[in-house]
Amino acid sequence: EEARKVDDVNSSATITTGGKGAEKIKKFTWWRKLTADKVHFNTLTRFHEPAEVRGEGILFLEKGDDQNDVQMYLPAYKKIRRVESQSQSGSFMGSEFSYSDIASPHLDDYTYKYLRETDCSAETGAKNMKCHEDEAIPSTEAVKERTGYSKTVQWIRPDNFMAVKGEFFDLKGELLKKMSATEITEVDQTKHKWMSLSVRIENVKSGRYTLLKFADVKANAGIPDSTFSQQNLARGK
Repeated sequence: EEARKVDDVNSSATITTGGKGAEKIKKFTWWRKLTADKVHFNTLTRFHEPAEVRGEGILFLEKGDDQNDVQMYLPAYKKIRRVESQSQSGSFMGSEFSYSDIASPHLDDYTYKYLRETDCSAETGAKNMKCHEDEAIPSTEAVKERTGYSKTVQWIRPDNFMAVKGEFFDLKGELLKKMSATEITEVDQTKHKWMSLSVRIENVKSGRYTLLKFADVKANAGIPDSTFSQQNLARGK
């Protein structure tokens, strides 16, 4: 968690979904800032393309005790609606990412078990790289409901503590999604904070996949708190 804790970051991004029929690409701008408690983040996502989603925005306000506040602005209706906790395991903008996948996982949300050391040279491009394979189980029923996962397994690099691969199991204990993360970049070289600039998730049951890519990343640019307000969300631009 500490490895990913950039004070604030913004970037442009694309989210591409395919697997059945033509690929669908959405472009957006993304802002994220650490809150005063130095644990949780506020995140704003603003969509630009295609035309049917232009101006749509999603605001994540992370809270303690698993009370995340997720709000969506729909410019066609000039309304903000909340995404309730039980719906946060649903699809994020028609992709294979869920709302909970987009939010930041936190240490206290899970209990952990070290499984084994696994060769991850192919995933990292580093010769003889050994990753720690760890299992994470939701620590409460609320976390399980919000994420829609009974457990996750992740392969963690020992040099920067970033996940390069993951498996997500549904509430029946069956494998649902596979994740791979590449272009792992030290975006804050002073405090040694890292970010995966390319994350791919595949739904093993449906065969659909989504690729999330970040570009023009700016860390610690001084994003104002007002960025993460309802008023700014409703601006639609």
